[in-house]
Amino acid sequence: MMNWRALFKPSAKYSIIALLAVGIVVGVVGYFATQTTLHATSQDAFCMSCHSQHSLKDEVMSSPHGNNRAGIVVQCQQCHIAQEPFQYLKKKIIVSKDVIGFLMIDNFNTQAWLDENRKEQAELARDYLRSIDSSTCQNCHNRIYENQSENMSKMAVRMHSNNFKKAPEDRKTCIDCHKGVAHPYPKG
Repeated sequence: MMNWRALFKPSAKYSIIALLAVGIVVGVVGYFATQTTLHATSQDAFCMSCHSQHSLKDEVMSSPHGNNRAGIVVQCQQCHIAQEPFQYLKKKIIVSKDVIGFLMIDNFNTQAWLDENRKEQAELARDYLRSIDSSTCQNCHNRIYENQSENMSKMAVRMHSNNFKKAPEDRKTCIDCHKGVAHPYPKG
């Protein structure tokens, strides 16, 4: 049986300073190791290691998010992982289960699997974007209400303005109107 009181007693072997120093070193190393891992697993190369046989990258490259006048190519994580610290970490934990899916689902890394499961996957992505109020979209399109682009049609300006006038809980989020901007949204 564990003696819980022993955890809170001063150590007879090591000084408090030594224990504190070891704790700080372990904490700093752990923090940087975690940050490095999170960063490395948020790169397109990592995403494409499981999705290499899917058309996903080509779809983005042929969309306005990969082929535009500004020369900006949107990375997977910019749309699929919220950038706010808590939401980012939460999503990284949730998607870690996808590695198990990659290892366990027959033919996962095939275009046939993607085509067969596209509707379900699109709905999961849509629901996720709704749950974060499309914050990933708004990281880049951050002035959509205040300083609208002159390239927007009059109807788009009017629709965005009318949406912004609504109470926050009644507003549509980006994905409600802008489905299929990077990957084809399945019909039906």
